[in-house]
Amino acid sequence: MPDMMQQPEEINSLDLAKYGLLYLRGNNLLALDGSDMDKLLKALGEDDISLNIPIPCTPHNVWKILAYAECRRCGGCCIPNPLNPESPGVEVFNDELKSIANYLNLPFETLKEKTANGKVAPHPFAPNRLAITRWLPLPCPFYDENLKECQVYPVRPVVCEVYPVIFTGDDTYLAIKANCDYGKDLIKAALREVRRNSPELVIEL
Repeated sequence: MPDMMQQPEEINSLDLAKYGLLYLRGNNLLALDGSDMDKLLKALGEDDISLNIPIPCTPHNVWKILAYAECRRCGGCCIPNPLNPESPGVEVFNDELKSIANYLNLPFETLKEKTANGKVAPHPFAPNRLAITRWLPLPCPFYDENLKECQVYPVRPVVCEVYPVIFTGDDTYLAIKANCDYGKDLIKAALREVRRNSPELVIEL
């Protein structure tokens, strides 16, 4: 059935030949064996390409998928991404920055000076709520590399809380980064969920 055929558009930018994976072209992503899936996820991670999973990006689904694995606290998402050098950093909401300031007992203006202007944007989990954002530079000033921990973990921004799930503005799918082991685990878990709920679905590579 045509409506049961999907193609993950972001994979189109992956050079399968570069990774010796051209033989996967045309295969069903949901039917790959463990070895081929690991090779594909490794390639996606090295090229910093997220995978769009046909699961609606709702709070319930995001938390459900995140519960399938654990972050290794490698700090990879807290430092500049060499594959995306133009990135202004981590986009956080003004209210989140205020919560961090309160948590650290710092004046909000002091913390605000360390960030750059963002924009007015809808909250990903509250689409009817518009809020002002700020750009927090990378490496994140709140990540302690020696201790491998976030110094503001209890009040970390929502984008940090849900990473490697990323917000794209399209809530019809979950976009998950594959550039860490946590992300790879979550992608595998999300694909298992898709197979269980839609066994007839074909996601063509």
